[in-house]
Amino acid sequence: MVAAGYAVLVTIIAVQVLPPAESFMMECDGNPQTANSTFPSTLKLLAAGLPGNASTSPNGFATATVGTAPGLVYGMALCRGDTNASSCRACVAQAFRDAQASCPGDTGASMYEDGCVLRFSIQRFLDFLGADQWQVREITFSSAAAPQTVAVSAAWFGAAVRAILTAVSNHAVSSPSPAASSNSTMRSKYFATGEEAFNPRIYGLAQCIPNLAQAQCDGCLGRLQDEAAPYLGTNNPRSIDLGSAWCILRYSVGRPIYDGQAMLQILAPPRHSPSASPQLGPGNTKIAAGIYAGIACSVVLILILSVFAFIRFKRKIKTAEDDNPFKKMARALIFDLTALQEATGNFSEANKLGEGGYGIVYKGILPDGQEIAVKKLLGATEHGLHQLRNEVLLLAELQHKNLVRLQGFCSHRDDTLLVYEYIKNGSLDNFLFDASEENTLNWEQRYNIILGIAKGILYLHEDSIPRIIHRDLKANNILLDEEMDPKIADFGLARLLQEGHTHTQTTRAAGTLGYMAPEYAVHGSVSPKIDIFSFGVLVLEIITRRRNCSSDYGDTVNLISDVWNYWTKGTISQMMDESLNGYHQSQALRCIHIGLLCVQSDPDDRPQISTVIFMLTRDTMELHPPAQPAFFFGTESPSPASPRSDLVLEDDGSWNGVTITEPYPR
Repeated sequence: MVAAGYAVLVTIIAVQVLPPAESFMMECDGNPQTANSTFPSTLKLLAAGLPGNASTSPNGFATATVGTAPGLVYGMALCRGDTNASSCRACVAQAFRDAQASCPGDTGASMYEDGCVLRFSIQRFLDFLGADQWQVREITFSSAAAPQTVAVSAAWFGAAVRAILTAVSNHAVSSPSPAASSNSTMRSKYFATGEEAFNPRIYGLAQCIPNLAQAQCDGCLGRLQDEAAPYLGTNNPRSIDLGSAWCILRYSVGRPIYDGQAMLQILAPPRHSPSASPQLGPGNTKIAAGIYAGIACSVVLILILSVFAFIRFKRKIKTAEDDNPFKKMARALIFDLTALQEATGNFSEANKLGEGGYGIVYKGILPDGQEIAVKKLLGATEHGLHQLRNEVLLLAELQHKNLVRLQGFCSHRDDTLLVYEYIKNGSLDNFLFDASEENTLNWEQRYNIILGIAKGILYLHEDSIPRIIHRDLKANNILLDEEMDPKIADFGLARLLQEGHTHTQTTRAAGTLGYMAPEYAVHGSVSPKIDIFSFGVLVLEIITRRRNCSSDYGDTVNLISDVWNYWTKGTISQMMDESLNGYHQSQALRCIHIGLLCVQSDPDDRPQISTVIFMLTRDTMELHPPAQPAFFFGTESPSPASPRSDLVLEDDGSWNGVTITEPYPR
């Protein structure tokens, strides 16, 4: 059949010890390149783009077609559902290198790395997913089994492995969206992990590519379960990995094969399950029947008692939550007020780190020597309590290197406090707007800060469950750790976006003037694009070391206006530090270009954060010219002495044809 041509062509059964984080299975198409083939150069282009596309996709999945007919090359990459963006990108890039080393001269290969799957070919293999092509029985696969065995009965072990493989497969198929998972680190569609209370413990993982239909995912994983059956009940392999181009199924004994907590907790089958029991002779049938009947009655009784105990426990929990809403925040540690007073010297002025519109932050040291930052919210108003609940509920779930980590909270009468990890270098504004030489940032640090903030926003907008809009991104809400890596802080104003929604509305715009997008400041319209606007302002501030609310340019009133005036005149380098020269200046110019694209008046004209990361990490990506930004005040504006509002909106302007006299690599 034609469909068979689109499936993986070669099946390799390998038995080997599986090294972690390396390629453990591979398949070569077996079709050699022809003389003067354009395949190598086209594959190089595919390898340059596909890792980044997969890493910024919410599902860690991307497809691409590169080249010109008849020399097209088709590619597909899927990252494991628990990998972060940087690990995903590195894994797919490594898979390309492994494929070229393992299948030299071939025009197609499938690589099954520990953290990702890569498939590329000159064949249009994705056509196999069409309803008229899909045939589960024609799926070919690769498998790898570790030779070490588990010293238990083969029947019992086989039953345990079948139980976890069935559980993770069913959960992956029945949870087709990230929202179906309670684990916020799991971002992939059709992905499930499980842990079985066997001795030793068994870990399982199942995943399908996101563009499969639900029935296709079920059929694909079912086929792999069938292929695993011959391994079980014989030599008790310590791990088995099965994969096709469309799905993977894995288990491992004693060693987790995923990051974070398992999505499923599974009980082991009884040691003497029917599948593991010896055959009964005629004389033992009545005795066995009595034993099984007794066991069945005991199990039913235990289940009934468990249901009653569970209901009673849930009622107690609900009552406690009704009495104190902060009990819902069980993932965060509850601190005693006295302990925080002792840690901060009773909130002494000497330990004060900073002050904002909603609270004062103090440094504290716990009895074990751990340093903390304590934010004491101003007043015990309803707004303060709402902010506390909002921030704790959000940060208790979020885990990302570019987000500040919440340690716990305290709610005591008139005092509401949040306890964070202590970030040694303080906030970004100290480094940008402090004139002292010791706080000067070099270019590598500035670029790393810009990229780190973007990655933190990417996690909030696309990878967290639910998606989050920060609403108050600004320089003093960006903290810098010992390595000068940025961490986004202060989620008191964050707004959640429910599944399938891209916008929401608020009757009260809360945030910081100068960083607020016009549609949010004037109309209360909330979308991910308001964070993009704030990010654009941050980028311009980082490059110029000037606040958006001040200006040295004669007829303008803010930094955005200054940058636009200098940009259109072709003299933008005059706004940058003298240290940013040569190659650094070229990169800085590109960042200013990106910043201007982020502060466009129309939110639809601002890029998504995933696109921003592409722009920052790919110098070869072409950037379109920016239009006149929001809050621009040209020479027609009132004089600086006249009263003006930062919330004035100008008509959208098009500046096509503007010539920039300071070119930089694109």
